[in-house]
Amino acid sequence: MLLSATSPAFAADGVPTPPTAGVNWDKGTPEFVSADGQFSFRLKGRMMLDAATTSGSSYPLRNRSGDELRTLRLGFDGMVGDHLYYTFETDFAGDKPAVKGAYIAWRTPHSELTVGNRLSERGVEGSSSSDGTPFMERNAVASATAPLKGFYGLGVIGKVYGRDWHIAAQVAGDDPGNRGVARDTVTYMVRGHWNPIKTRQAAVHLGAWGFYENYPSDLASLSRTTTWAGHVNDRLQVPLGALRDPVGGIGYGLELGGVAGPRWSFLEVGRREIETRTEHVEVEALSVSAGWMITGETPSYSPRGGTLTKVAPKSPLSKGGLGALEIAVRYQLLDNTDAATGGKGQEASVGLNWRLEEWMRLMVNLSHWEVDHKVGRYAGNDTGESLAGRVLVSF
Repeated sequence: MLLSATSPAFAADGVPTPPTAGVNWDKGTPEFVSADGQFSFRLKGRMMLDAATTSGSSYPLRNRSGDELRTLRLGFDGMVGDHLYYTFETDFAGDKPAVKGAYIAWRTPHSELTVGNRLSERGVEGSSSSDGTPFMERNAVASATAPLKGFYGLGVIGKVYGRDWHIAAQVAGDDPGNRGVARDTVTYMVRGHWNPIKTRQAAVHLGAWGFYENYPSDLASLSRTTTWAGHVNDRLQVPLGALRDPVGGIGYGLELGGVAGPRWSFLEVGRREIETRTEHVEVEALSVSAGWMITGETPSYSPRGGTLTKVAPKSPLSKGGLGALEIAVRYQLLDNTDAATGGKGQEASVGLNWRLEEWMRLMVNLSHWEVDHKVGRYAGNDTGESLAGRVLVSF
């Protein structure tokens, strides 16, 4: 999984240093810092504007084009003293505003304690912010094996960092921004990663995660439909079907990969097991991906937490350069057929990322997909192609 090449060294991974007093524009938006340097405040935001078209399906209703405002987030963050970080962010893209990151965190060079609503740790892409992942949508392992609460959860997260490893543990309840989730769920999660090889030019990544989720006694059923080949076409999905009288569930997965110079590659596998009063259902997912920073930048991998982050171009457009170009490929598989009405899907994709600035990216994804539904309007096996594009601004 490790590919050899030369590239600029990794950026330093550690606790952010206190900002200098005044106004700082380094992150694309003004950051205000008090005269004594003990308080900072910065506006933050994210916009994802998508368009997509699907063709080749044997069902005419699936061959459609469309666009959507995938994300429109506004918020703020900052520091109080050297250790206390705070943030609040709301997404306005849906029918109603939804709270996303809203927490306070006490940070030291080797530990972090968070209270509030925060993205959970689960896999490489599942633990990474959506402005750092190489494809327009997180992989099937992140999407299909998530607990009922979703990607976020209101609770407590503790993290410990070593020189080449980290461990994170979380106890979380419902995500306030996920309006489709039943109330009173509780999820216990843990994830760890280790870099057995880590140099200035390369790193090998090994990771594992798991969770246990406890459902409320009055939860009548649960289901999950995973979007396939992008998010715009809601007629192209891999269903799980409704599972009656769920009692609880577990999930677990493994991560393997690495970066070397401007190249990267990752393998992720995950499984979610759901217990009902009458059956045991398993969901299995796999993702293999690889990429190359054509213009020579270091890939968006953070050895500190084993996650993917934004890439700063060596020659951004604002300084007369070309920006950063990246090509990526991915194959993923999702199998929900252990459920009575569950489906199956596989997808091979090619992605092109053009990072004009660290805070601005243009994305194009081309996918060949196959889905198999047991029941419903689209019952049977079907294949086709989807082309999608995104304008992403994140500051």
